[in-house]
Amino acid sequence: MFLNNLIIKNFRNISYISIDFRKGLNILVGENNTGKSAIIDALRICFNYGKQMRDIYVKRSDFHINRHDPDANIDPIEFHLLFKIEDPAESGIFIDLLSQSEDGTQQWLKIHYKYYLEDRNGIEKIRYNVWGGDNEGQQITPDVLNLLLFVYLDALRDASQQLRPVRGNRLGELFSYLREDIHGNPITDEKRDELTQKLRGSLTGDPDWNSIIETGKQKINEHLDETSITNKKQSVEVEFLPFEFRKIVDSLRVILPVFDSGLLGGDNSKQKYFDIQQNGLGYNNLLYMATVLGDLKNRKHLEPESYIALLIEEPEAHLHPQLQSIYFNYLSKLDSIGFQIFITSHSPTITAKADLDSLIVVQCQDNNVSTYSLTNSELSENNKKYLGKFLDVTKSQLFFSNGVIFVEGISEALLLQKFSKIMGNEYDLDKMGIEIVIVNGVAFEHFGRLFNSNDESKRLNIRSVIITDDDRDRVTEEISSRAQNALELKEGLLHVETSTVTFEYELIMASDYNKDLLLSIYKDMHPTSASRISGDTRSNFAHSFLSKVESNKAKSELAHRLALKLENDETVRRQFVVPDYIKRSISWVIKGELNV
Repeated sequence: MFLNNLIIKNFRNISYISIDFRKGLNILVGENNTGKSAIIDALRICFNYGKQMRDIYVKRSDFHINRHDPDANIDPIEFHLLFKIEDPAESGIFIDLLSQSEDGTQQWLKIHYKYYLEDRNGIEKIRYNVWGGDNEGQQITPDVLNLLLFVYLDALRDASQQLRPVRGNRLGELFSYLREDIHGNPITDEKRDELTQKLRGSLTGDPDWNSIIETGKQKINEHLDETSITNKKQSVEVEFLPFEFRKIVDSLRVILPVFDSGLLGGDNSKQKYFDIQQNGLGYNNLLYMATVLGDLKNRKHLEPESYIALLIEEPEAHLHPQLQSIYFNYLSKLDSIGFQIFITSHSPTITAKADLDSLIVVQCQDNNVSTYSLTNSELSENNKKYLGKFLDVTKSQLFFSNGVIFVEGISEALLLQKFSKIMGNEYDLDKMGIEIVIVNGVAFEHFGRLFNSNDESKRLNIRSVIITDDDRDRVTEEISSRAQNALELKEGLLHVETSTVTFEYELIMASDYNKDLLLSIYKDMHPTSASRISGDTRSNFAHSFLSKVESNKAKSELAHRLALKLENDETVRRQFVVPDYIKRSISWVIKGELNV
């Protein structure tokens, strides 16, 4: 089975969300403070219920506060989990959770949690109800709850601390649950006792160790004798600890060999070791996560009927991009073992590598948290194939933004940020968290489908705009077919703006100052070509200018030099005129307005 749907109500910054998960890997992405950690903590609270050791509880501060209504009541927190049944036997194993449709043709497993505040004589108490199936009050036995296993790795994990040889550490967990050795021999409780006694015998039967122990014990008892009341003297015995299997494996520690075995010529006595604290943070994180995964894989082997969830916040922590990619590819393969994995991430590297159907974008706009699952989007398979191929690290940053501007090439990308600053601080694209995405041509449709659904649940909840050239014919005034295709995408939160002819043409047509400035810049680049630009009207001049720039393949260099002028020269910045269609584009994506 796997968790197919999670409903969260009135928890922290979430008033209501319903999230569809898939079997295997699920990646929650989005900007900071949108609710990704709240979703993970909701799962932790649910999976922790009924366990002897719990590391998270519902607190008073977890109840949702309506930021739009100071007088609103504090409503109960609710979590509703729906698991999809994959093996008919699961209906019997998890019978306490069984739910079925009215006609009896479909079955699910459901758990419901409700936490509410109760006022007793002015003292608030948090009460809760937990039930399975369809009817509130249906009890869930401890045996069923114990089959819901999970491991949580937080974003600030200290790998060396978690692997220290202390009680309950992850390395000890792994060894304590082993049921077979490397040769396939069973490790029973009797075998554990035998190994423990063997270790005890090897120590207590050694005369050198016994001599040391007796000497130390004598030193202690000498002082006890001197400090005790006559007839009430105390003495101590000293023995080796631990003499329980779990305590022995808890004392194991990880060390890292310094030399490659090939350098030692078979003489392992020459080997030296680094302690884990001497290792880098990134590799220690990998080592820790490998230990956790080894433990989980072993438990799944021992209890194949159990449900196991792995909750990881920011697996990219301390890992450089190449290691992120390798580690993430490995996580993607764990589906075959039977884990369901939930990840939160801010890493464009991981997002770019992910199967699109595993991505769930978490967004918070106007204090309203929403999620967008690409597996339930209106993207066609062709759209997904294209995006999967071309969502490199740069383009995948759109999933973490407050808005997106799609442009054809580098010229627009270089200049849009400068133009936004000319328009005023409230339009500054960087400060407003707006991402500029170069689509390297005309593949707007594949990206546009992320935003243009009229169904709010099937689109990203941020505004976007496509800026493209209409390349209209000078005689017929007919726009190009690719520009027409872009305009037809205009729905939902997607707006489309087209230039008349091209971007550079519009820059010149905006003002005489722009015209003279661009010509001056181009003269510095190609003086001979610039001297041949002519035109009796500004439009004819603009066409002539564009022709020369294109013939010299100078568009990107022209944009770069113009950007430098706008960045460094206050006079140029003050007098430059931003074309109207660019103003409308920036205004739309930031304010949702087309009038500037």
